[in-house]
Amino acid sequence: MSSPAYSDILQNDAEILEMQWQEMQWRHKKEQQLLLQLGKVAKLYWAEYVAHKARREAEERAREEAKKQRVVEKKKKKKKRILEYL
Repeated sequence: MSSPAYSDILQNDAEILEMQWQEMQWRHKKEQQLLLQLGKVAKLYWAEYVAHKARREAEERAREEAKKQRVVEKKKKKKKRILEYL
């Protein structure tokens, strides 16, 4: 039984290295795609956060305005009752 020739071993090593290099390229490409997706998700999340914050602030302003209106109406009614009493 003879041992494999030196050139056969080098050929096998070269094929293994080529396969490893291709796998590394594939993984790198996949990682880049995942990073792009993650970036898109982060942007969408941020946009949703900003929109939610704006809605909350708008609702708060609307509540404050409604409260002011109620106070004004209350004062008008009170003034009207006072004038009717007099």
